[in-house]
Amino acid sequence: MTRCSPWRAALLTLAVMIGGIATGISGMGVSGMGIVQSAHAHALPGSTLIFEQQPQHTLKLTLQFPREDLLIAAPQLAALGDAKPDAPLAQALTDQLGDYLNQHLALSNDGDALPLTLTEAHLTSTYQPQLGDYLLVVTQWNVKTEQADPDSLLLKYDAVMHEVRNHRAEVEWQTPEGDTRLMANFGFFHSAHGIRLNLHKARQTPAKQE
Repeated sequence: MTRCSPWRAALLTLAVMIGGIATGISGMGVSGMGIVQSAHAHALPGSTLIFEQQPQHTLKLTLQFPREDLLIAAPQLAALGDAKPDAPLAQALTDQLGDYLNQHLALSNDGDALPLTLTEAHLTSTYQPQLGDYLLVVTQWNVKTEQADPDSLLLKYDAVMHEVRNHRAEVEWQTPEGDTRLMANFGFFHSAHGIRLNLHKARQTPAKQE
């Protein structure tokens, strides 16, 4: 067996490492989008669902999540990658986004499914010091309820997290004064059986501490 000198062994090791890195980058494409998406999949915030009471047996739901994570979970929505922030999405793209979300979002009350209507969708730019600039997909929904003020709802939601498994969802209630109250925080493995939302408790004004 021929023995390599230490410097030759070191060069061979370096060559193997460089070759592996080059192969990985090549497999992700020239644009490097795969690298960016993979990094963001582990760093960006999760989904936020905010409920507000509206007149005429209606709840308003604002649902938002990072665009980059959505593109990983739903490559059929790749056209969102070219959409501009702070402007309504094209109707065809809004319909496509609505079709996707209707497969991963449902609300019910006492076993009866509640109608959900997507009313608006757009992108908005946001910033966090540890993440830099990124885009959020923001959607607005009307939820029709049988009761004027339902006490609780059952939420089933696994958008994005069905592929990006460390993605989480936070559910909040927004008061008429604009305050928000946390109702739930969950991940993929708690989403399958539904999340009970206590609207009665969320509506109550917290007792003031002396």
